[in-house]
Amino acid sequence: MKLSTAQVAILGPFLAVFGSALGIYWWNNGAPPGFRPAAVPLAIAEVTRDHRGVAIGGTAHLETRIEQTSGEEVWWLFPLFPKRDTSSRKIQVLVRTHTEPDAFYSFVEMKLEGMARPPGLLVPRSAREVFENGGYTLAEDFVLVEQFDPETPVW
Repeated sequence: MKLSTAQVAILGPFLAVFGSALGIYWWNNGAPPGFRPAAVPLAIAEVTRDHRGVAIGGTAHLETRIEQTSGEEVWWLFPLFPKRDTSSRKIQVLVRTHTEPDAFYSFVEMKLEGMARPPGLLVPRSAREVFENGGYTLAEDFVLVEQFDPETPVW
């Protein structure tokens, strides 16, 4: 099948934009749309904004947690520290999850798999102030880890 000049003029830019958008999404998320990257086991101190899929474990500080709503979606934010660390107050990893933490506990040992990313607009100034008012400080390069949906296939 031979393409005409007009077809190439229309199809070429469309395919270039579509391919670029797909490539940027894949690079940003570490997997193609509809999939999640494989989780790499890391210690809390090793997690950086350059990682994508991470498997981490530690002590969640639930005394200061935030509920975020967007339409019908509800997210919970709370800090995660190395295992059995209940005294640290400088947040390096902040967890964002759909699972509501149990209000009965102040500290919980947990493991999770998620996407490590810069916090960007997902952690607004008002959320940062809640943690600061709770006695915590956010590290300059703190990482937001969004817990994976268990039903999303691994790439």
